[in-house]
Amino acid sequence: MTGDDSARAAISYLRALPGDPPLDLAVQRLAIAAACRGEHLREVAVFEEADPGGSRAFLDMVESLRTGAPGVEVIAATAAVFGDRVRDRARRILQLAALHVPVRLADGRAPGDALVLAWEERGADERRRERAREGMRRRALRGEVLGRAPFGYVVSERQLVPDPGEAATVRHIFAMYLDEDEGIRKIAKRLNEEGLRTRTGRPWTAGAVRTVLRNAAYTGLYRRLGVTVTRAHPALVTAGQHAEVLRRMASRRTAPATQERRDYLLSGLVRCGYCGGPMIGARRPGEGAEPVEHSYYRCQAATNEGRCAYHTRRTDALERAVVAELARANAPMPIAARPRQETGHAARRTALDRTLDLMLERRAAGQWTDADLVRRAAPVVLEQLSMETEAATERADPVQPEQARARLVEEWDRLGFEERRSLLHHAVAEVVVTDDAVRVARRR
Repeated sequence: MTGDDSARAAISYLRALPGDPPLDLAVQRLAIAAACRGEHLREVAVFEEADPGGSRAFLDMVESLRTGAPGVEVIAATAAVFGDRVRDRARRILQLAALHVPVRLADGRAPGDALVLAWEERGADERRRERAREGMRRRALRGEVLGRAPFGYVVSERQLVPDPGEAATVRHIFAMYLDEDEGIRKIAKRLNEEGLRTRTGRPWTAGAVRTVLRNAAYTGLYRRLGVTVTRAHPALVTAGQHAEVLRRMASRRTAPATQERRDYLLSGLVRCGYCGGPMIGARRPGEGAEPVEHSYYRCQAATNEGRCAYHTRRTDALERAVVAELARANAPMPIAARPRQETGHAARRTALDRTLDLMLERRAAGQWTDADLVRRAAPVVLEQLSMETEAATERADPVQPEQARARLVEEWDRLGFEERRSLLHHAVAEVVVTDDAVRVARRR
């Protein structure tokens, strides 16, 4: 490009694009070379996607940017290089912006302007979805219900009306919290002891109770698609009651920013052998002149729902018991080869995509500036980048279950926390714990 060491450093990103004529890699190289000469840029690295539909080169480029010298720009022939769909292009450009990496396009367009133009020119299918969303927004302004009714209500003629049984439960929850000063876990336990269930027939949990208490819909307020309508439907509690609930919750909350987050090796793998529910990590201080903190796994159903006995296992004892079971030749094989959490990952990816779509709509409508979009989208696109990097790493360097099992058995005391956890998730499908036994199901 140029031999001038005073020129700004730039990394080129290329991906072959279909079209008539196609924008192949040779054409992109010529465009980037001309732009570098005109903008006084010095090309220091090139990343090309071998697979037009892949992302390996982009992820490698991000890793290089994170570990290399600051102040490097990324240059591409056109915004379309970053993705076939507008959302994909926006995600890539916003990920680089969130990492404080400037993006330059060889076609001369500003990345933000290119994204807005592409968003406005996207295909008919996307436009139909937007028209449907606008129709839904107009319905929301009229107070008509969109989607499922919250617990306590049913939909009748597009309006929320109280369901007698569920509404009584909602009022009961608020009364226990406000009038009897019961905690959220105790409320869940009492509801289950009284034989009350959620709409899906499941036992009440602390999380489900908290969701009810926080929901402003019970004051008659309706919010959807950015629309807020007061007195949209009959209230089950007063606005004052709801405000007092939120005030008490805030006052009882232990400053989350200062709490030390603890990770547990078997999180997501271990479950109670009596109720089938997950067991979660917890800790408590010891006793005596020099108290030593104890960590353990306990049944979540007992803790949050009050529907199981308080079964616990010390973390170090349970973790070593798992390794001992893995060492046995006759350790049971799993029923399923993949963890259930994959479904949750897919749902999370879909939710993040929808959030990004809404942000792009605001930018295209002129409600936000480019700076607003970059700032607000940063947490979303960086989470997407983290999930994609993790998935790519697993595909590139798969660990076979038997290899993971062997390393855990032979090297347990030499492994660090993250290595132990990663190998456990590769080797173990689930751990079922009872008071007198530990059953380990190995991955195939």
